[in-house]
Amino acid sequence: MEEQAVKIQRSSNLVKGFMALVIIFQVVQFYQTRMLDFGEIAGVFGILFFLRGLLSSPLLLVAPLKHWFKSNLVFSTASYKYFICAFALVVVSLF
Repeated sequence: MEEQAVKIQRSSNLVKGFMALVIIFQVVQFYQTRMLDFGEIAGVFGILFFLRGLLSSPLLLVAPLKHWFKSNLVFSTASYKYFICAFALVVVSLF
């Protein structure tokens, strides 16, 4: 049990690092171009919402990807909400 908690903590730190990296890239791009592209911002928020959805269900961080869609692994309702928002924002960013 302790090993699984360590894996969850390590994976959540990695996901938080990716979230920070996405934000840093967006800020750097703004300072380089001095222009706000709202479609791109929607895409960034979509990525951040997807990563937050992963953080909302800690067992997702431990289980391999092929086991995510089996019946014994349950997404939290917060994860579903984040995934739906992420999908909508990524679709908006495509236009």
